[in-house]
This record gives sequence, C-alpha cells and structure tokens, in this order.
Amino acid sequence: MLCLLLLSVSACESALLQDLAPAAPPSPAPQIETTAGEPADVLAAFIDAWAREDYEAMYRLIAERSRELYPLQRFINQYTGAHSVIRFAGVSHRLKKVAHQGATAIIHYDIVISSPTFGEVADDNRVMRLIQEGGWKIAWSSMDIFDGMSSRARLIERADFPPRANIYDRNGKLLAEEGGLVFSLYVVKQDMRDVEACLEALAEATLQQISTLRGIFANYLAETRFHVAEMDEVRYLRYRERLAADCAITRTEGPFSRVLSYESRSYYGHGIATHIVGYIGAVPADELERWEARGRSAGDLVGRAGIEEAYEDTLAGAPQRYLRIVDGGSVIIRELAGALGSAPSAVTLTIDRDLQEITAQAMADAVSYAVPNWGGITAGGAIVALDINTGEILALASYPSFDPHIFNPGTLYNIGNAVLRLDRDVRNPFVNKALAEQYTPGSVYKIVTTLAAASERIWAPDAIFECGYIWRGDDYGDSEPFRTDWRLLEDREPTGPVTMPQALAASCNPFFYEMGALMYREDPLMQIRYAELLGFGAPSGLVGLGIEAAGTVSPPREPAAAINNAIGQGEVTVTVVQMAQLAALIANGGRFYQPYIVSHIGSEGEADYAAVNEPTLKTQLPLDGAALQAVRDGMCMVTTARDLGTAEYVFRGAPYTLCGKTGTAETAGNPQAWFVAYYPREEPEIAFAGVMAQSREGSEVVAPMIRRILDVYLVHPIEPFPEWWREPYTPVKSQQEALAEYLAEES
Repeated sequence: MLCLLLLSVSACESALLQDLAPAAPPSPAPQIETTAGEPADVLAAFIDAWAREDYEAMYRLIAERSRELYPLQRFINQYTGAHSVIRFAGVSHRLKKVAHQGATAIIHYDIVISSPTFGEVADDNRVMRLIQEGGWKIAWSSMDIFDGMSSRARLIERADFPPRANIYDRNGKLLAEEGGLVFSLYVVKQDMRDVEACLEALAEATLQQISTLRGIFANYLAETRFHVAEMDEVRYLRYRERLAADCAITRTEGPFSRVLSYESRSYYGHGIATHIVGYIGAVPADELERWEARGRSAGDLVGRAGIEEAYEDTLAGAPQRYLRIVDGGSVIIRELAGALGSAPSAVTLTIDRDLQEITAQAMADAVSYAVPNWGGITAGGAIVALDINTGEILALASYPSFDPHIFNPGTLYNIGNAVLRLDRDVRNPFVNKALAEQYTPGSVYKIVTTLAAASERIWAPDAIFECGYIWRGDDYGDSEPFRTDWRLLEDREPTGPVTMPQALAASCNPFFYEMGALMYREDPLMQIRYAELLGFGAPSGLVGLGIEAAGTVSPPREPAAAINNAIGQGEVTVTVVQMAQLAALIANGGRFYQPYIVSHIGSEGEADYAAVNEPTLKTQLPLDGAALQAVRDGMCMVTTARDLGTAEYVFRGAPYTLCGKTGTAETAGNPQAWFVAYYPREEPEIAFAGVMAQSREGSEVVAPMIRRILDVYLVHPIEPFPEWWREPYTPVKSQQEALAEYLAEES
C-alpha cells in the first residue's frame, strides 16, 4: 500500500506493514490501446538496460532536452544513488497502455524493482512521455525512477532495529548483555598516593599488561584527567574499593567524575573472552557491499568477530525497514515499501564463565607479575580447557586480549588511539592464539611418540633405557654426530635408567631420539600416521571463532627429520586446541569428540529454541590399551614423581591430582613454553593445554598458570607465582650451546 502525505507517519507505517502479506497474482494486463509499437519498444529497451545497469544505453534513449537538464554523470548519479538505498537487484515492467498525441506518446505501465532487503517493490500506474526526435525518445526526469522523485526529493531507508540478543555461558550467566551498564574510568596521576600501585591495580582489573598502561600514563601530564578503561558492572563493583584507594578513581557528581556510567552493549569482564564472544562495530566502508547484500546499511552496528559475527543474523534479528521518498525537509512524500523484521534470539555457549574468567585472569596476572623476566619479552599465548567427555570448550583464553567495547561507537574510549595502540602491539592481540596460530610443540609431542612406539611394539613399556646426556645416532643414519638431553642445559644429573613411562615423565630426549630412529627404520611414515590419527595436521572443525590453523605433520625425508619430529622439534606444528584434544583422547581412551563452543540458540521451551550442537562422537580410535596406559602413567608421574617428573615441583602439595606433560620448544628466539594436562587423575573431566610463546620452559611458565587456574577454580589456597619471575631474564641455553660447553669441559 502507498501512503499519502496527508496520512500520519505512524498510520502510514502501520498500514504498510499490514500489507506486507504476499500479494495476490496480478490480474491479466488490459488490452493495449496503441496504433504503433515503437514507443513500447523504446520503453522495453530502456527497462532492459536499467535491469543491466547499463546507464549509457539508457541515456541514449532519452530526449535532447532531458540531456540538457541531466548531463550523463548526473543521470548516472540519480540511478546509482537510488540503487544504493534500495540495494537494486533488477527491474521488470508490464505495459498497460500507449496513447498517441501527435508527436508525443504517453505510456502507462507498472514496474517491479527487486531488492534483497525489500523484496519486490511495486510502483504501479506510472506514466512516461516520449517525443519524436528522428525516432521515439524519452522525455526523462527523475520521476521516471520512482513516481514522486522530484529534483528536490530523495530516496531514503529507515531501519528500526530490535534490541540485540544476549550471549550466555553454559549456566545462563551473561557474557554479552544488551543495555547493560558500562563504567568508564578516568584518572589524574597527581591525585594518586602511588602511581605504581595504581598501575598494578589497573593491570589486574583490566587484564592489561603494566607496561601497556605505563605507556598510556606517559602521554599525559600529572594534572590531566584521562580515560583508562571501561568495564562491566560486576567487575567494577569487585574492584571499586581498590581502584579508589590506589588510583583515586571515585564517583562524584558532575561531568568530571572519575567514574561515568552509561547503558550500552556490555561484555562481562570486558576482555576475558573477546576472542570467543567478539565485538560489534559499524559496518566497515570496505565491507559495505558485502553487508548490504545481507540487508545492512552504512552506520549499522554489526558483529565484527567471534560469536557476534558468526551469529549476526541470530543475535541481531532483522530490522523493520521502510523505503521512502522524502523532500528536502524530510517530509514523507511516499512510502514505497516495507520489510517486516524478525526477533533476535540469544546464543548460549559451552563456556563456563567462571573458568573462562579465572583462565584469562591467571594469564594476565602471570605476565604482569613476570614483566622483569619472561613477561617482558613474551609474544603471548593461549590456554584452552575442554570437556573430556563431550568435546565442549569450557574456556579459551588468548593473551593479550583487549576490551571489545573499543569498537562500539558509543564508547568513551578514543577509538582511533585505542585501535592504533592494538595495531602496533607486536604480540598481535587481535589474533586468536588458541586457534589461528600454530606452534612447534616441543616435548608435549612426546605423548604422540610414546603412544606410537608402544603401540607398534618398537619398545616395551617396561624395558629399560639408559638416559644420559649424549645420544649418538650413527647406526640409524642420523646426520648429527651428537644429540643432547635437556638436563645438560641445566647442569642436572643425567636421568639414568628409565622405563618408557619414566622416560615420558622425565622428558628424556635420548629415549625419544631412539624411538624416532627405530620407527623410521621400521616405517618412515609410522610416526606421522599416529599424529594424524590423533587429529594433527587438520583443523579441529571448531565453528564460530573465525580462521583455524591446521598445523603441519610433514612426512620425514630422512632419519634426522624423524628423530627431530619425535621430540616435537621437527616439521611438526600444532594449535592449542589440537593439544587440548590430544590430552582429552589420552584421558578418555580414544573417544574422539567433535569440539564445539555453541550449545543452542533461543530459550528452552520457547518457539525460537534450537539446539546447534550436542556431543558428537566422531570416532573411537583403536588405541592399544597397554600403550595408552604407558602414556597415562608417564603423564601422571610428570606431576607426582619427585626428582623425575618435570612439573612435580609445581604441583607439590596441591590438594588435587592431575596428569600432564611439559614442553619447551626451541625457536630462533626464546622458547615456546607448553603444558598439557587432564584433571582429575581418576575419572578425568577437563583437558587443559597452554602455550606461552617466546618465554622459558613449560614447567617454569605455563604449568604454574594451570596450577593457579585449578587453585582458584577448585577454591583451594592459591600457590604464589615463582619469586624468580621478578628477577632479570636469563636466556635458556640452546641444545647447541649446551653441547659445545659439555664437549669443551670433556676435552
């Protein structure tokens, strides 16, 4: 229905939307009254060129006087401007009548313009005038785009968006809340009793590194009031007293308060789960065409990453839209079309919000605490917690994170400065390090080597191996004259005689060199087959979080490559999610569940409810029972066997049990620190995997983080971070350096 100017806007909208039901089929076209077909042919050619958006062909069909009034570029602009609003997808017409008046022809016709937003937009009872100029030409005006499109009028779209739906964790706790309270914090340095104490408080409260905050502080004079962070209501109330005491961040009346609050889309923790939940922002200019095809316009707020982007249509619903012609004063001349909206639906994730917050906090606190040491040089990392018996992601924290609210136009951040600071951060905070980055695994890969060697009877689990400082592989065709054990790097006594599980617990490099060599001699692809069986070299299939790396498991071309692979230092790379999946497979006996992070949409019992994922057993891996037990025994000794387990000292005295494996992967710079584990030892429930790039050894860096996570999550006394983290950084020796020193001493 078309609403006349005399009707009120509200009545017009109501009537328009009532008429959005499917229209009845058009009645047969009336008998054409014409004495010549030429004007109709011109109209048909014009409409056909319009459908192709061939503006020059259209322009050739208009009269000379029309060309004088509308030069070609202005003519084209008239159409392209209208097309951008309606999102033009084609046009068709139906001829009704042609009447001749001497050298003039009057055509009556209907058109239908196709739009992905508004569907079929009908403009009936149109009239076009043609004149003779050596043939029929169209006396064109902007009214030939839409009736009512005078030179002073324009075509506009109005969209009424429903409130965006919330995102919840597995227990119904909010992760993203529409219309939540956001608290903006301001500071004045000269009002602080101790600037360093304030920096420590802010680092903990906002999950930012102290050095980042220190850089922000350096940009302002002591007496200047400046913005430092935003946070949700729960987190603000938790830290309010400390922020007031250490930073003089207090709430007062008036615009110069140190605490301002406003309603907006708020994210719980404002950074604890950014790489999962994502964020919203205005449609980017360089993506406008893609978003317009989905019914969005420039300026609309849309999901830009994570679940917010992957479930944009679910969370946003569809806005109620109106297509209008208005005059210069925005008075409505015509209502052309409307599109009914659809209600948004909430999205519920498998994430445990408490565990997610604890994990993100443990990583951020560890890095800030260790800034004098490895914390000041690390390239960041990630920790993932996976439900062993379902494949559900319980926590996924990537460090460094950032406040998702900086992309919301309603924020009080200086968006340009905040984004520029993140762009310049060499640790790449925008990258999801749990999923999109792949790392050399180091000794955590020895789990794969142990399982393969035991399963293929390369070595018996109870057979003894003498683990010394040096291993020689001449008999196996190794291109290296010597290879060393990691204990040589740290001037520790050699491990000595060990069984297979003990070799895994002690991370005895010589044992795994030999396993790599023996497997290669038996079958060059043996080790790779087990890696692929356990999920390496292929994406996990985790949906909703953007790009996922596949990792690499390149077949060894020579014995040396297989030997390197056996200790996780060869042509093997993995993601943190893949390593968590490996720990789960060891714990649950090879039940390979598809990992997932979205549980359902809508509310259970409501019409919009729909299960998105449920536990799916992809396959039951045919793992050898004895080999599996050897791996489990070794992993459990890692955390419990004094003088043997590489992480025993980290979990000494813990009132819970877990089984794990440390890893330290050499790189061109500083090592990648790894720790993977499953908890508890009996009837395991959760698999953990974590990496911290460019840091130190896995037992020194990531294992203490996992200890902190479990201490807090299980509500046990919290083990302090190591004191030496506050000392100056000492580089970890490389294998080559340790070997050179050893040989020099021997000579």
